[in-house]
Amino acid sequence: MTYADREVSTDAASPVELYEFRRGSNAWRYTSASQDVVYNAFNYTAVLLKRGSIEQTNEIGRAGLRITLARDVEVVGEFIATPPSEVTLLTVYRQHRGEPETAVVWMGRVLNAEWRGSEVELNCEPVYTSLQRTGLRRLYQRNCPHVLYGGLCQASPIVHRVQGTVGSIAGTVVSVPAAAGFAPGHFAGGFATWSASGITEKRMIVAHSADSITLAAAPPGLSVGATVVLYPGCDHTLSTCESKFGNSANFGGFPFIPTKNPFGGSPIY
Repeated sequence: MTYADREVSTDAASPVELYEFRRGSNAWRYTSASQDVVYNAFNYTAVLLKRGSIEQTNEIGRAGLRITLARDVEVVGEFIATPPSEVTLLTVYRQHRGEPETAVVWMGRVLNAEWRGSEVELNCEPVYTSLQRTGLRRLYQRNCPHVLYGGLCQASPIVHRVQGTVGSIAGTVVSVPAAAGFAPGHFAGGFATWSASGITEKRMIVAHSADSITLAAAPPGLSVGATVVLYPGCDHTLSTCESKFGNSANFGGFPFIPTKNPFGGSPIY
């Protein structure tokens, strides 16, 4: 029998699902079967696992998937404090025991994790949400709307980054002696990156004073003596764009907007 025949059969169906999680160069593979399954030369480990129903709907944002695992399953470890910096992709395969044909039934990414006693529920959204794009977003405003170091900003992150060594860590506050030579707030609004388990982790910098760098969330995998790279932030004003980055040619705001609105109803403009 073919996969399609067994899928609709009431007595011959024997479904097994395979779950492949990917983050960077790392991969975790699990199966809902009672024993490990080998597929495409990869071993899928049998774990206690359940999922919600896979729905087809006209509204892309509501076609998500929830997967429940034991909280000690390796893939959920980095979701304990905050979602990891890199996207965790998920592909769900479905096959029937003894049938070589395998079908992809769901693809997407893991958004977050909800901890419930001895279990954790992963909230996932389908790959089709990547089709959602922001429309016209430019406004007639004084400050620059460009994403710092983005394609429209064109400020070079390589030129302005600062590499240092971690002196100490206290919660979300990291001491980086290399940052002490910059004015207070120089790195605020920027971000810090470091390597942990083969993955480049990233956290936003919310405050900077002397050698003290305050991150938006706890830094997973960062240790004393490790190398960290700091990227300066920007307040999106013309003066900062020029003095800090020398990038006023690419400034996207309108800093010389008249302070008086000509359409405000005043008889004298």
